[in-house]
Amino acid sequence: MMHPETMSGGGQYNEHSTAQLSAAERAFPLLRQAAAEAPPTSDGLLTLADYGCSEGRNSLAPMRAAIEEIRRAHPVETPINVVHTDLPQNDFSSLFATVADDPGTYAGPDVFTGAVGQSFYQHILPPRSVSLGWSSIALHWLSAAPGPIDGIWYTDGTQAQRDQWSRQAGDDWARFLDARGLELLPGARLIIVVGSADASGNSGAESVMTTLRRIADDMAEAGRLPKTSLTPIPAWYRTAAEWQAPFPHSDFTLDHFDEVVLGDPIAEQNADGDRAQYARDVAEAIRVSFGPSLLAAIPREDRAAVEHELFTERLTAAIGEDAAVGFDWKLAIMVLTKTAAA
Repeated sequence: MMHPETMSGGGQYNEHSTAQLSAAERAFPLLRQAAAEAPPTSDGLLTLADYGCSEGRNSLAPMRAAIEEIRRAHPVETPINVVHTDLPQNDFSSLFATVADDPGTYAGPDVFTGAVGQSFYQHILPPRSVSLGWSSIALHWLSAAPGPIDGIWYTDGTQAQRDQWSRQAGDDWARFLDARGLELLPGARLIIVVGSADASGNSGAESVMTTLRRIADDMAEAGRLPKTSLTPIPAWYRTAAEWQAPFPHSDFTLDHFDEVVLGDPIAEQNADGDRAQYARDVAEAIRVSFGPSLLAAIPREDRAAVEHELFTERLTAAIGEDAAVGFDWKLAIMVLTKTAAA
């Protein structure tokens, strides 16, 4: 099975992921409320777990907000441990540099930063150690692609293929909850912000992904790209029914579930309506998020040239020429509370 790659490193994801932060901000009031009531361990430590951190810039504001609320509720010298998690190949060097140097950092007295390089579909932190969990725009990734699919995006597949991928998504969601059930303290909350799908299973990125697939086919026909070289992106955008399927759950209550139409935050940030700039921004956002997984089978010595032609040149041009291509993202926002031990 093909496992997902991490986001583009070297500061690229930090630079081109402002839409993800826009999504995360929708849950900040819920995060602040949960942080104000976060339970410490028996020795007074509070641990914030950031599940799916990438290079870290989008983690600064939520961690800072949570720490501010904790400081209001606890003595100022209470130690706070922030643990960022992502896949082993994640650019943790950029993460630590961002926490150390970014003007928006949450770093401060009695705040300690660490990281775990392991999939969040596994048990990765000590039992009953986490006071507050946070995961933003990460759980659409599958632990692995469960099988082939006719295309590059999960909606491209046949019904049989989509059924197989849906089962994988359900199994992964269950594994995520089981792992967090071991790690969170009783009474601790887990705040999740994640891309979601409508009742038909569409994420709102289909017009962009269809355009990307057409461009890849054109490159293959022109001999610019081997026909079998692109790897289907191992992501699945779950419907509201899929998100709610595990509940009631033995470890968590689902205290809040909300579906939000995020729309197109990149278009909203493009205040002057410059289509060329919008096209560049969308192509870069897709490149840094999905490019590493899509191009994983391309030989390393050829990857940079293929990436540049596919995204920076051709996808940018196609989006610039077709005003119908864009995003209509949807979010699921959830608050889960760890139940007390039996």
